Amino acid sequence: MIINGKDIANGILEELKLARQEYKNKIKLTIITFKADVANTSYIKIKKNFAEKLNIDCDIHYLDSSKKSKELRNEISKICKEKFVKGVIIQLPIPEHLNKNMLINAIPDTLDIDCLTYKNLGRFYQGKENIMPPTVSALDYLIKKYNLKLANVLLVGQGDLVGKPIAQYLITHHIKFTNIDHPADNDIDVLCSTADTIITGVGLPNLIKFDSIKKDSIIFDYGCNKIEKICGDCETDQPFETKCSFFTPVPNGLGPIVVAKLFENMLK
Repeated sequence: MIINGKDIANGILEELKLARQEYKNKIKLTIITFKADVANTSYIKIKKNFAEKLNIDCDIHYLDSSKKSKELRNEISKICKEKFVKGVIIQLPIPEHLNKNMLINAIPDTLDIDCLTYKNLGRFYQGKENIMPPTVSALDYLIKKYNLKLANVLLVGQGDLVGKPIAQYLITHHIKFTNIDHPADNDIDVLCSTADTIITGVGLPNLIKFDSIKKDSIIFDYGCNKIEKICGDCETDQPFETKCSFFTPVPNGLGPIVVAKLFENMLK
């Protein structure tokens, strides 16, 4: 089975339109970014288009990575105080030489719809969350929508957006999993061949090989990169849907659903 992420996101959109009606005034999403790489450009475009469908303004601020972290923190604080701002996100990754935590935590937790600040993440890790990270919320939504039973999970990656929060979700729900960070240091093909569920989000094209996965396995592909076209971590141009009991393609898989869940956080 292969999902259609756009159709699923459109279904969530209709529910969010009702939530949007509760706000009589103008509201705004602010996206802060440092560079226009392939993944950033793609995700920003999706978010901007989704905002338009909800009658939400979307401002994009490009910051100068040559500035010091403290100076950028002050800029972010000013951006967060702009009129009508209801949600603020910093498009990751943040350049490595900058203090990532300082910049992320310049966003007030009430505007942190990505659930990345200390306060919001702390609530999530303690099971007392008001909102979940959108990547986790998308996973949870699909599990419940399709009544999926996750078992013997291989989680590839330990990033802030996918690996870490999903690991916490699996722990909270008592789902056994193996987590690897650097696929090159592990025999990824062997691990895939024994996994019933694969959740991957490292942005390495052709990492998950079609011939290596188990029949009837479940695959959630959060990866985003570009060779000749946008692709995920799964081997391109292979019929994964014929071998998997459940498969999220790239593009038009998890991406639109994650964005829909981001706006769900914004309107909560």
